[in-house]
Formats: sequence, structure tokens, C-alpha cells
Amino acid sequence: MDIKTNDFLSATGGRPIGALNESFPIHRISTDTRTIERDDAFFALIGERFDGHDFITEALQKGARHCVVSDPKRVPPGLEGAANFILVEDTRLAYGDLARFYRQQFKIPAVAVTGSCGKTTVKEMLAHVLSQKFRVLKNRGTENNLIGVPKTILQLEPGHEVLVLELGTNRPGEIERLSSILSPQIGIVTQIGIAHLEGLGDLEGVRAEKLRLLNHLERGGILILNGHDAALRDAQSGVHRVLRVGFAEEGHDLTAERIWCHEGGTSFYVGEKLIETHLIGRHNILNCLLVILAASSLGLPFSMIQQGLATFKPVPGRVFLRNIGGVRFIDDSYNSNPNSFKAALETLKEFKIREKKGVVCGDMLELGASSEEIHREFGALLAGFLFDFVIAAGPRCKLLVEEALKRGFDPQRIHAVQDSQEAGRLCRELAAPGDFILVKGSRGMQMEKVFECFITSSTL
Repeated sequence: MDIKTNDFLSATGGRPIGALNESFPIHRISTDTRTIERDDAFFALIGERFDGHDFITEALQKGARHCVVSDPKRVPPGLEGAANFILVEDTRLAYGDLARFYRQQFKIPAVAVTGSCGKTTVKEMLAHVLSQKFRVLKNRGTENNLIGVPKTILQLEPGHEVLVLELGTNRPGEIERLSSILSPQIGIVTQIGIAHLEGLGDLEGVRAEKLRLLNHLERGGILILNGHDAALRDAQSGVHRVLRVGFAEEGHDLTAERIWCHEGGTSFYVGEKLIETHLIGRHNILNCLLVILAASSLGLPFSMIQQGLATFKPVPGRVFLRNIGGVRFIDDSYNSNPNSFKAALETLKEFKIREKKGVVCGDMLELGASSEEIHREFGALLAGFLFDFVIAAGPRCKLLVEEALKRGFDPQRIHAVQDSQEAGRLCRELAAPGDFILVKGSRGMQMEKVFECFITSSTL
């Protein structure tokens, strides 16, 4: 990392505690002493369950030569000369400010991907497609918050040619902050849905938060929207190009038609060009279209886009087909909100098979005061889908089961259980080779444990 001490101070808004040794180099930026290396700069971040100030001594022992702190009293006595101690008001804010400064040193395009669901799939797919021509930097996994996004940006190297970052939020102001750090040229909004209502209030709150991406999208940049989403249909900008994707009958800037879903994935046409993907579900067709527009805007030939989409492997836990002992699962276990749950149910419904179709679902979390109403709505929805069995785990899903029974769902085919482990054990009793089973639930429900009940005696 090529950054001078004076620039470091200016970017973070910090001031030195004691004498400043400008000869100390800055190798990397670190927030974790478990991976810190000699000459790294250590930020003592403060979270709900940790305080980086507790690890200052360890950071110095491992060779850190800069320590950014918000409490001068936490600087270990007698160690002032061992490193440059820099005092800031808020270490997390300073961390983001440094990332913003560092990003500005790289004149490369950045793509910001946000939305209530689908953003990790779009980010991974776009990075995969672009990597055929460009050296791409993306965030790992879901490092999409006020710590993860700066962490990724601070890994930029001279050889990188494109940044593709997922931006997440669960409270107002986070998208504004993250997009100000990134300064993207292309923005993608996958979908506006009922998610993180405890922090964002309602659907309009979610929409307003996601569209704050526009505030820091480069003037003249491109905003790519899911035109199939009613909440995004009136989104506009006087200083950006706004493009929309959808299905053929909707007449957007890029549309999909002649769609068919099969066990190997999904095939569809864009104009006369055939697109084949291992992803399943109509929602993932929209995700592919978002990627096509973004990649085309960055100059990637359509033949490369086709090849990239055809070779992209679904992200585990996100509508991921897996076979365990002959039982076929749609593994969408990573997380859940109403939009993604409905899309997953519709995906399962589309499969034409003789064997049974089952649903193993867990509570949807972070829905605030709307939680009971939403779970009951899904009970009514499931009653109309006529799946062969439903196993619902968690206290909120009991409401789902109650509502499904009220709507006439056969009580022999729907079961309320305590948690994902119990759901897995029951599923193993009910499922047979050839069956298709959707597994879906919020992260806190640990729905991956359903598969453990099968893997213990089967081979993937």
C-alpha cells in the first residue's frame, strides 16, 4: 500500500498522540490482530461484542506501526514510541474515510450492487463474467457493511481494473455512507422488498434507503433497475442514465423471452441470443439481465457475457441445487425475507415432477411489527400452492402453520417444529429419492442444519 503518514492523517482526520515518526511505513490496513502483519496500520474498531482497544498491545507485538484509536487513555503506557498513535473521534468513521481517500487514487470504474435480495448473486455473477477480460476486485462473501466495504477497497492494487461491490444496509444512512466511500460509476438495484423493517420501518423506507445510491453515483453514470419491481418503476434521475430490465411483455431496455426452466438451470433469449445459466427461477433471469447490462456498459463483448453466464456456478445457500442421497434440494438456506421466500416458492412450483415437492422453512427475522401479519400471509400462500408437505421451524412459523390450516391445508401434510434440527429429522422421515425440497429461512435460524441430518448417512 502506497500511502504516506501525512496523507493517512489527513484522510482519517486524526491527530498524533505524542511524537510522530514519519519513517514508519504502512504495509496494509488491519482491524483484526489475528491476521495482522509487520508494519500494518491497526484500527481499534468498536462493535457490539468487541472493542479493538483491548488488542492494541497484541497489535504492537505483531509489528503494527500505526494505531488509530478513539480513546487516548487506552494507549498502553510506555509504548508511545513503538508506533504512531493517531487519535480520531470515531475509528469506524475514520476507517471509511481512509477507504474513500484510497479509492480516489484508482481511476477505475466501480459497480455498486444493492437491493433487498439477490445482491450477492448479482455481485458474484458480474465479477465472474467481467473476470474474463478484466482484473476484478469484489467483496468476499457478504462483507457489504460499514466495515466490509472499506476493507475491500483498501485491498485495491495497481493491477485492478474494475471494482464490483455489494452494499448492504439495515438502518437509514448506510447506503449513503457506503456509496460516498465507493463513488461508483454504475449502480444496480436488484429489488425493493420487505426486509430489515426493524431498522428501515416499511417498504417506502427500504426504497428510500436503497435509492440513496443515486446521491453518490457519478454524474452521467448508469443506474440499472429491476423494471419488474413495482417499487422501482417511477425511480428517475436527471443526471444519470436509468436503464431497466424485465420480461418481454414489459418492454424495458433489456428483456428476456422464450424462457424454460430445467434441472440443469434456466435458458432464455435476449433478442436472438440464447442465454444459458445454471441458476433457476424467474427472479434469477432478472439477475442475469442486470449483469448483462452492467457488463455491456463496461465494454464486454456479448459472446463473453454468454460464456460467463453459462459457466457461473450458483452461490451455495442461494437457490442452489444439491442432491443428497437422491433427494433433490433447492438450498436457499442462507437468508430469508418475504420477496426471496415467495420467489423460492414459485421456483419450486415451476418444476414438473412426479415425485413429491416439499418445503422446509424457518422464521423470517427483522420484520418488526409486521412479522405476524407477514408470516400469516405466507401461511395463506402455502395453502394455495398444494405442496406435498411443509415443515415450519420456529415460533413465528407457528403462525404460518395456523393460517395455512385455517385456509384448508391438510393437517397431515403441514408440521410446526421447534428448530432447524428437528425440521431436518422430520424431513428425513418424509422425503424419498427423487423428491424436490426447498429449504429456506433467515440466517439466525441456521437452516443448513437440515442438510446435516441427511449428510450424516449420505454422500453429496
